[in-house]
Amino acid sequence: MPLDTILLLDTSGSMAGRGLRELKRAAHAFLEGVEETARQTGLKENVGIVEFNTKARIVQSLTNDYRKCLRAIDSLSCSGQTAMFDGLMASLQEIMENGGILRISGIAMTPRIILMTDGNPSGSAGEDEAKKKVLAAALGFGPKWQEVGLPHPVPIACVGCGECDVVLLQLIAKITNGMYAIVDNVEELSTFFKRQVLIIRFAAKFASDLERLRSQVALAAFLEELGEAVEEAELAALQQLLLAMLVVAMADDDSSEHGSTPSATTPTTRHAIEAAPTRGPQQSSTALVPAPASRAPAQRQPTSPAAPSPGAVLRQQEVRQVRSADGSQAVVVRQQEVSRQPDGRVMVAERVMVVRAREEPTPPASRMVAGARQEPTPPASRDRKCIIQ
Repeated sequence: MPLDTILLLDTSGSMAGRGLRELKRAAHAFLEGVEETARQTGLKENVGIVEFNTKARIVQSLTNDYRKCLRAIDSLSCSGQTAMFDGLMASLQEIMENGGILRISGIAMTPRIILMTDGNPSGSAGEDEAKKKVLAAALGFGPKWQEVGLPHPVPIACVGCGECDVVLLQLIAKITNGMYAIVDNVEELSTFFKRQVLIIRFAAKFASDLERLRSQVALAAFLEELGEAVEEAELAALQQLLLAMLVVAMADDDSSEHGSTPSATTPTTRHAIEAAPTRGPQQSSTALVPAPASRAPAQRQPTSPAAPSPGAVLRQQEVRQVRSADGSQAVVVRQQEVSRQPDGRVMVAERVMVVRAREEPTPPASRMVAGARQEPTPPASRDRKCIIQ
């Protein structure tokens, strides 16, 4: 089963002209890099192309026929508004129907989505409501993945330029354990897409060496060998995206395999994910609506993770939106990581981050700012670690 990647591309009216030309050039370079990775390592990558403007459309289903992908890219044209939520739902549909899990040398890799936009999401109910729906959709790829029928979470790598909503891209990346990058101009899109290719090439080379796969130093050395001088913040973001895609094979892996397609009763349409109104200080303003009783029941997230096998790492993430006494809104992200030490002890690390949604980001000083961990305004956070004997 090849690795699956969805290119989710903004083709709204604001991308017309130079923006679309540069986007096509970057996508061409990405596909050429994917094909070169397959030749060098034998790791094939299925690529699907979804566009969103006034509506969303699956331009090309997941395939490793890269000529089809190139023709699909060349066929894109710009018009209309920015239906980002619809684009995310079309991407979910494509992954559910045609995606799967790559298994190589004892590890598994989930699909990923690469989202490119130059604007703010739009919808009939207004921009604010459109943003809430986008965040609700992101929850379906992140902490609520089981409720929409995905076999694993799917990280989203966001790249924005122009008048994009930086805070929104930050939150999408944070919710899905992905990454975000802001480029000063559309010419830099090619650099972003190239590095998305290279992290997969890195994973293919060291698939049997988990220690190297988890090493930021090893990733930096690999990129440097290929002539890529990557800033520390972007390097950390690339590594986080890669780790989010990795699923370490457990001893009972065969008994828990989900296969490449979901049950026919699993909800895969936009009706599975909607924005819910705020009801109180601790109530999320973006939530998943449970599937109707006639459909397959949603699976529950475990309240506490089981101890992993030696060398394995389990990660969980919870995201909710809160309103404080002064009326300000914030997104609280709780991340938990459980690992087993060589001596048999279990290490539990927990991190709680608070991102105030009303704060505007400070303009980035570097040419490219990347990484869900790199905040324009440092969020309040606390870390907690404990060891279980």
